[in-house]
Amino acid sequence: MARVLCAWELGSGLGHIARLLPIARELRSMGHEVVLALRDSAFMDMARSAGFEVLAAPLLRGPAKTNPSPLSLSDVLLNLGYDDARGLHGALRGWQSLLKLVAADVVMADYAPMALVAARIEGTPRITVGSGFALPPAGEPIPALRPWMPADPRVLQALDDRLVSRVRAAANNAPGAPDSAREFFAADAHLLCTFPELDPFGSREGVEYLGPPGRPERGIEVAWQEPGRAHVLAYLKPGAPRVDAVLAALGTLDAEVVVALPGIEPASAHARSNANVRIFAQPVDVPPLMAGASLAVFHAGPGFAAHAIMAGVAMALLPLQLEQFLVAQRVVQAGIGELASPEHAAPDFGEWFSRVMSSASLREAARRSATKHRGHSFAAAARAAAGRIASLAAA
Repeated sequence: MARVLCAWELGSGLGHIARLLPIARELRSMGHEVVLALRDSAFMDMARSAGFEVLAAPLLRGPAKTNPSPLSLSDVLLNLGYDDARGLHGALRGWQSLLKLVAADVVMADYAPMALVAARIEGTPRITVGSGFALPPAGEPIPALRPWMPADPRVLQALDDRLVSRVRAAANNAPGAPDSAREFFAADAHLLCTFPELDPFGSREGVEYLGPPGRPERGIEVAWQEPGRAHVLAYLKPGAPRVDAVLAALGTLDAEVVVALPGIEPASAHARSNANVRIFAQPVDVPPLMAGASLAVFHAGPGFAAHAIMAGVAMALLPLQLEQFLVAQRVVQAGIGELASPEHAAPDFGEWFSRVMSSASLREAARRSATKHRGHSFAAAARAAAGRIASLAAA
């Protein structure tokens, strides 16, 4: 029996816990002990309700000013507090203390770079899970996040060197502290809980693509009410730019529309619903709705995109941040969706949704993609991840 520390340090949203909890459940069913160190209190409650021991992840305080367009993953981390050696020292000591408290045989890290550093220094096996964004593509220095824009290799190298110097200072140059930015992201294995066509940096070697392992909660059950009509499933954030224009456009479509808008006031969701559009203020159970959908409208989150791929549904993508934009580009490259760039003025959303929904080429490409992934099992992906983690602990 192994003791596994599941660590989540950076990032936000349901996607992280949607990976960790199914894998943690599988590990527990195999007889292993699992402790989760999480960054978000709401998801801590979710994990506790599932019967797991939960601890607060050691977190960093971000700087007052950040670069709005970080060049590389090293730059992203410097933006998130990794430029502060003193703060890093406290976070590193916190992760080292957690490793000793839990007596971890292996660390499973979901965007938890300092947990990886602590495990490296302590000699604890480590394995990463994620959507691919937290693991940089191959290359020295760490490659630019926007390959379509020129980036000076000397600037990229300087960012890598700055990150490494801060981390090594925080670790007091302890044996095992990373000597390069590439080592900073290193682990014994990298499990990408996504499909290769959704990897934000493109399909690559040196990783294991398991596909999504599932969701920690089902959401409320919603069914399509008009079987003879086109169906549009939208998953949006209430405060997102252009969301009002998107909702207005969805109401003009000749289709039955279901919108999940978690976080909106229930009264507002009810007031904005009409005969064509039903808006829900809480998460909905996606697979049954996606199975009957004609179009998926969302912010290009990789988890929701995987559901659309498996159901063979064309996608209209409205990314809000860089990872989503990179995933959206991959969807477009696969020919199974279109992207409304966040940098451009709002298009005529009604015309755009209608065109994407009626595109024969997108529908055919989406059907081919669904055939490719037919038979993917969320439970099997979670079991495969748990098995890899358990074998690493036993090695």
